[in-house]
Amino acid sequence: MEINEIRPGMSCLTREGTAYVLEVDPQRLLVLLQREDETIPVQVRSDEILALID
Repeated sequence: MEINEIRPGMSCLTREGTAYVLEVDPQRLLVLLQREDETIPVQVRSDEILALID
């Protein structure tokens, strides 16, 4: 999977658990996520998500 395959609205797995993708910045390789157990969205590098898939 590549950064262009990560889309807003999809669920993904992070090191901290499942999260909902809010925004994707393909130029800076950043993803804004809303984790299930947190109220504040977090920004992570896309490789953190993609590493768990591969």
